[in-house]
Amino acid sequence: MGTFLLNDTRHRHWIEDDRFTTCVSYNESTKFSYHGINLDEEAVSSVLPVVMLQVSLAFSISQILYILLRPLKQPKFVSNTLSGIILGPSFLGRIKMFDAYVTGGRGMVFAHAASTIGGIYFVFINTVKMDKGMIPRTIKKTYSVSLTVFIVPLLISLLVGHREQYKIPRIHDQGISISFVASKCAYPVLVDAISELKLLNSELGQLAISSALLHEILGLLRLLMAPLSKAKYRSVAIRIELSLCAMSLFTFLVLWPTIQWIIRRIPERKPVKDFYIVAILTGALVMAVACDSMRVNYTIGAAMLGIVIPAGPPLGSALVEKSEAILSNFFLPFFYIHVGQQIDIYSINNWRAFAALELIIMAAYIGKVVASILATTCFRTSFRNALLFSCFVNIKGVSELVTFLRWRQRELIDVQTYSVLVLTNLAVTAIVTPLISVYYNPQRRLESIAMGTLQTALPDSELRILCGIHDEDHISGIIHLIKASNPTEMNPICAYVVHLVELVGRAAPVVETYSTQKTKAMANSTDHIMRAVIKYAEGSNDAVTIQPFIMISQYETMHESICKLVKDNCITLILLQFIPPNEETEGRAACLHGLNNNVLGYAPCTVGIFVDKRLNNCSNSAKPANFCYNVAVFFIGGPDDREAMALVSHMSSNPGVRITLSRIYLEENLVEEEDDKCLDEVVMNDFMASNFGNPNVVCRRIDANDSNQLVNAFRSLVSDNDLVIVGRQQPFSSRLLEETKPWVEYDELGIIGDMLASADFAEGMVSVLVIQSVRILKKDPKTVKALSNSSSNKAPKTVKALSNSSSNCDIDIRTLALLEFSQVSSSRSVGSDLPHHAAASKSQLSSRSVGSDLPHSAIVLSPTAAVIVLLR
Repeated sequence: MGTFLLNDTRHRHWIEDDRFTTCVSYNESTKFSYHGINLDEEAVSSVLPVVMLQVSLAFSISQILYILLRPLKQPKFVSNTLSGIILGPSFLGRIKMFDAYVTGGRGMVFAHAASTIGGIYFVFINTVKMDKGMIPRTIKKTYSVSLTVFIVPLLISLLVGHREQYKIPRIHDQGISISFVASKCAYPVLVDAISELKLLNSELGQLAISSALLHEILGLLRLLMAPLSKAKYRSVAIRIELSLCAMSLFTFLVLWPTIQWIIRRIPERKPVKDFYIVAILTGALVMAVACDSMRVNYTIGAAMLGIVIPAGPPLGSALVEKSEAILSNFFLPFFYIHVGQQIDIYSINNWRAFAALELIIMAAYIGKVVASILATTCFRTSFRNALLFSCFVNIKGVSELVTFLRWRQRELIDVQTYSVLVLTNLAVTAIVTPLISVYYNPQRRLESIAMGTLQTALPDSELRILCGIHDEDHISGIIHLIKASNPTEMNPICAYVVHLVELVGRAAPVVETYSTQKTKAMANSTDHIMRAVIKYAEGSNDAVTIQPFIMISQYETMHESICKLVKDNCITLILLQFIPPNEETEGRAACLHGLNNNVLGYAPCTVGIFVDKRLNNCSNSAKPANFCYNVAVFFIGGPDDREAMALVSHMSSNPGVRITLSRIYLEENLVEEEDDKCLDEVVMNDFMASNFGNPNVVCRRIDANDSNQLVNAFRSLVSDNDLVIVGRQQPFSSRLLEETKPWVEYDELGIIGDMLASADFAEGMVSVLVIQSVRILKKDPKTVKALSNSSSNKAPKTVKALSNSSSNCDIDIRTLALLEFSQVSSSRSVGSDLPHHAAASKSQLSSRSVGSDLPHSAIVLSPTAAVIVLLR
């Protein structure tokens, strides 16, 4: 039985027994009865305004600071932490009235409880987002860098701490822990920071994430083994470790099969039931409480449950979507308030201890810089990138604050040590994050020499196409488009089919080859897409080969992964889907439009935007023998239209494709460069000559004097066709085109493509393919100058004049011509740094020569390059 003691002077009650002592605040609204302690309605309701005021102040101050610090490239973590410090005893908390009504009293009891819940869910959600399948690959590929970046700073910090920790009061037991935390990279913190910087797809960002993943595993092992080193009695440590083993067995033998059973019961493309979400979130709290009752860090329990939940759809994505918002906007503000409440900058008065602690922490940070320089030499990276990588691994965040706050609550460190730890981590993050944002720009590596175009591809070479597919509804249109491109054994097509998936419910992006060997109990959308294209390739008589990929990334940075895949595999054409917005896909469609525009801006090859309106209702048969595909082509002029004609030339040899080519002449207010006009005529004449006598090709001339005539011409020709091919932009001005510019809704389709794809045109049933030629070299003229200088000793005057010419002709084709001539004249094979079509022999060009009156210096060039030299 407990003993009940009453002290009326202090208005507190103590209820004591043999095991614990409970202190309860007492006032007139507190009532004691046989059933326990009750608070009346007035006492409960008085807490709510304080809680709401705390959240409002924390959120408002954080947003104001974020706006003010945004020009300095500061992350949200800095503004959130500063908001908690401002509300704490270091600033506003020193005002007695503010402390009495806002940060003191009963309201802080709820704030402390909410901050603990926020810490639990932060660990749980980030563990769910972790790609567990990435762990073995990461350990295998980057273990040397990860271990170097961890061990070197840890040893340096421990050596410094061994000499300096005696100067710091009450830190002898935590000296090793402080060095460990300073040397480790927290995986959720680093992923969140890199995501905010929009560098998830960058090379240094992925290397840092891989390193942090191994560090997180080491940190979890340390937490599991901590009771053995900290328990005063061996029997207690053994009991704790046995309890952890029992919890681990329960997690993997009971919880993991339960999670798999829930996943199997979730219908495809259907939302997860709220009952499952609530049960799992409650389970995270129960696991944390169970660990805390065993005198183990409560984050271990939340992490155990998160490990058995697969990242991504269906369950992982649903958990993240439904809980991340309330975690970020409700629980974490209380967490930052709690962190700020424990900081008192006025308590920093022992400057000897302050200097010793700073030496220990800074030794770890400097050690990371040294380790980064040593480790990244394995990847043959530059010294600049090594320093930037050290900035990545020195980022700190919520995970470190959870650890420091737990130490302070358990009184393992004093107020000064806690304040110095938090402020130092905050300062370092505030310094390294802007350095990364300013000095690391992975977009620069995308602005390099083009991989090639359809016009410069060799006649009998393999055509490589990257097909970006978002969902399985549009796979039929992509397959028909590949069929129409006339794949044969002599002219095969290699299709890199990439399923583009938004990064939801995962922490890090994924670009990996789809495995056709794995058997799954339940097929998902990726399986359906890959099975369809692989089945088509198997029936193509080796004319089509499929390279299946899955790409999971943020839409804002997905173009970086696409461009890298293009460069690594020398791909000539990118095909992307255009998803029109509707009630179901309005938000997603806006992100996809941004993705298309990014690819158009940075792609090192030709890009095609495919508007598939007919889906599975098109008239063509699935059997190759009965394949029938009607294509309409509108040619106005310019590089994009000429690139579209190169694709149509591939289609013209297919007996199942009927092509209607319309050469459109805009008579009024037309300003076109002479070189472009000459190239347009050469391309048209070459196409008509090569298809002379082909009954499946019809050529027409259309003269348009106003916009009505142009629209009427389009309407009369597109209704009976399965596909319309147009160029995205025309490099000349015309009053007809200027009139339609204000009506363009989707810039990635261009003026003509947007008109044809609109819902008001031909009842919205026209499938359109918009082609854009490579744009990279037009953004980086220094590349052309460098190429011309590097070839000055080998290229004859004709080619030098070609590359240095100031005309407005296609700069990308001129440069490729220079590359081809340089390669042939030096009698070297094409290297890995040049496109696969960068050289052509005289015998290869004899079948498609432009004419017999070419200059002698042009006979070794490709047909397109020869035409340009002829124009000179």
